[in-house]
Amino acid sequence: MNLLILGKKGEAIQRGLEKGLDKSWKIYNWNPSEGSENLVRLLNNADVAITGSDALIYGNIFKYISSSKNLKLLQIPFAGVEWLKPDLLPKELMVANAAGHEVAMAEYITGAILALSLELVSTNNNFKLGSWEKTGTLSDPDSMHDEIYGKSVGILGYGQIGVETAKRVKSLGMTTYGINRNAKKETPENLDWHGSIDELDFILSNSDFLVLACDLNQSTHNIINKKTLSKMKKNSFLINVARGDICNEEDLYRCLENKNIAGAAIDTWWIYPNRPKKGFLPEKKPRPSDFPFHELNNVIMTPHNSAHTIDSDVRRSKSILKNLQDFKKGKKPSGFVFYGKN
Repeated sequence: MNLLILGKKGEAIQRGLEKGLDKSWKIYNWNPSEGSENLVRLLNNADVAITGSDALIYGNIFKYISSSKNLKLLQIPFAGVEWLKPDLLPKELMVANAAGHEVAMAEYITGAILALSLELVSTNNNFKLGSWEKTGTLSDPDSMHDEIYGKSVGILGYGQIGVETAKRVKSLGMTTYGINRNAKKETPENLDWHGSIDELDFILSNSDFLVLACDLNQSTHNIINKKTLSKMKKNSFLINVARGDICNEEDLYRCLENKNIAGAAIDTWWIYPNRPKKGFLPEKKPRPSDFPFHELNNVIMTPHNSAHTIDSDVRRSKSILKNLQDFKKGKKPSGFVFYGKN
C-alpha cells in the first residue's frame, strides 16, 4: 500500500502511523512548495492520501485528486467535511474523517463555561488596568460574579464532543440537555433530558449555556438566528465550537451587542486566513467576521483552536491508523463519510 501524506499539518500524525502500520505500507510526503508536477506523480501512485489543512488551503490539491487513477481512500485528519462535495471527487473514492478531538474540545467548552460565569477575562483585564470594582470586599451585587453549580447546559448536536462535555459539566453539578436530529429511545448517561431537533425551543429557553457542537448541513445552517436567539434567557451564554455558519453572523453580533443574551465564547468563524468569503480577496491575517466582535466586552474569541493539543494529535493518529488498517482488510473504516460521485 502506498500512503501519501500531504502538507506539514498531515505530518503531525505520521510518527504514530509509522509505528503502527506494517511493512507493506510505503509512506511518501508532499508539501505545497514542491509544485503540482510532483503532486500529480505521487497521487497517481498512491492508494491512500492524508491531507493536512495547509495542503487544503495552499495546495489546490482537489484539482489533481479528481484525476487520480489509483487513489482509493482520502483520509481527512479532522472531523468536519461539510466543505468537501462528493461530486468533486472520483467515483468510488472513499472519504474518511478522524476522531480524537473530543476530550480537548470538551475541556475547552467546560473552561469557557467557567470563564464566562466567573467573568475571568474581563476581571483580569480590568484589574491589570488598576480597577478594584470586582473586589471581594464589596457588597454591591454588580461586583459579584456567578457560579455554575445548579446551572444548565444545552448541547445542540449530542455526538462525541457532547458526550465528553456532559461527563465533565455533570460532575460539576450542572443539569444537562442534549439534542440530535432524532430523539434517542433512552436518555443517554450524563444527560437529564434528550430530544429531537423539533424540540429545539426547549433547550433554547431552558439552558444557561447553549453549546453548539453539531455538523454544518442544510438543516443547521443559520439555525441560530434572530428568532432562535430571542428564545434564549437574557442571562444565558452561547458557546460555538461547531462552525461559524451554524449562526447567522449579523444576528449573533447584534444580539451580543445589545446584550440580549449575556455573552458568548466563539471558536469557529466566517472568515479565515486565506479563506475569504465569496467575492473577496484572501488575507493572511483577516478579522474573523465582517462585524466587530472583538470590540464587545462580553465575548471570548479564540482562533479555532479548541482541539489544538498534542494529545489530540496522538488520538487522531490512532483513529487514522485504525481506519487504514480496516481499509487494507477490505472493511469500511469507522471514520467513513461518503464515496465520491464524479
